[in-house]
Amino acid sequence: MKRKRANIKEDAEAKSSQILFHKSKKLSEKLTSEHTDALEEDEKPAWIDEDDQNAEIKSTTGSKGTALYTDKLKQKYETLVGAPNWAKINKVKSEDDDNEILRTPKVLEIRTLAKLNTQTWNEGKKISCVEFHPKLSVALVAGDSGVVSLISVDKETNNKLHSFALKGWKISNAAFTPDGTHAFISSQSINRHYCVYDLVKAQPQMIDFPSVLKRPMIFEFSSNGKYIATSDGYDELFILSAVSKELIRRLKHNSKIVSVCFSHNCEQLFCYGAQGEVTMWDLSTFRSYRKFYDEGCVSASTINTSPCGRLLATGSGEGIINIYETSALKESSSTYNPVPYKTITNLTTKITCLKFNASTEIMAAVSNITPNAVKLVHIPSYSVFANFPTQGKSIGHLNTVGFSPNSGYMAIGNDLKCAYLYRLKYYKNY
Repeated sequence: MKRKRANIKEDAEAKSSQILFHKSKKLSEKLTSEHTDALEEDEKPAWIDEDDQNAEIKSTTGSKGTALYTDKLKQKYETLVGAPNWAKINKVKSEDDDNEILRTPKVLEIRTLAKLNTQTWNEGKKISCVEFHPKLSVALVAGDSGVVSLISVDKETNNKLHSFALKGWKISNAAFTPDGTHAFISSQSINRHYCVYDLVKAQPQMIDFPSVLKRPMIFEFSSNGKYIATSDGYDELFILSAVSKELIRRLKHNSKIVSVCFSHNCEQLFCYGAQGEVTMWDLSTFRSYRKFYDEGCVSASTINTSPCGRLLATGSGEGIINIYETSALKESSSTYNPVPYKTITNLTTKITCLKFNASTEIMAAVSNITPNAVKLVHIPSYSVFANFPTQGKSIGHLNTVGFSPNSGYMAIGNDLKCAYLYRLKYYKNY
């Protein structure tokens, strides 16, 4: 029975490896299993294996006596990946458990791991993309050399799984599809097409941009995998279908566009103009339904929304970050200008990247103008974690930041070929 189960597990891992990376069975040894928390109405074990209950093995510590096989497996699993929610049976949850990260918001338990691209080191001097796979413990690292690397996230060695080069590209944006089978990649230096990389076939496909698009200065992929929003940085925004690759609509903005982002449910699009004008578009009708000016903004730089849909963050050239509650943006009056819920001034140079983690408990703010210019903001206290970045240790000029699906890991790319990897200890899983 045990041998049969082991064979089934090996076959499943090999199949997963084959589907996602078109590699041999050996690659499965380098991949971490997908960690998916399932919600169960009845908090009872799905089954009880009598063999497992009765099996005993000798202690590996050298001490006398024996331990139940199930306890050994449980201990080993939780040591490696933590206990998933579905395995926490009869646990009494208090309000303090939910707010554990709030107890000491000035300090974040964080551990520096081996660099993501230790085995590759050829993505370019400027690491512009660090993206985590939505299903597996795998990260994508890319930069201005045009090389894209897929790397296993395993805390210690971070083995390279696969890499490919896009000749002449200075990669500026990359994103996985929700099912993790494709990656969409763009470059501001290439004005003819973008790349859709098929992880099943391990093949890149070049897709032509609409002829009216002069240069893809902006390329934003929606989290539901349906849309691409792209612009040449002037006053027009182009909405493409990520499925059919066709141009769906051209949207006219009143000023030069510097940044765009989709809402959490991909039903709206936020467009940030150079003078701080924010236009909100309804993607069901492709009509603007709200416009307002970002308070205090002189030169706009970047905009992003939280995964929970409650917050909208804007970053300006003056280093100011404004946080708006999206519920306050529903006012339709043209004379109404919303007031930021919070304003963050811990950075003093142009904000070039804003990124929320999946639970909207942390927001990363980056400026590539000065070295070490990154802050992790705790939400909802909106205080900055004082212990990151580490004082006295230079991590260079930073370009991008990414969080793994369950926030267990954070990665940051700089201008010295490095893709730094950190373990956020509060979050138990990948």
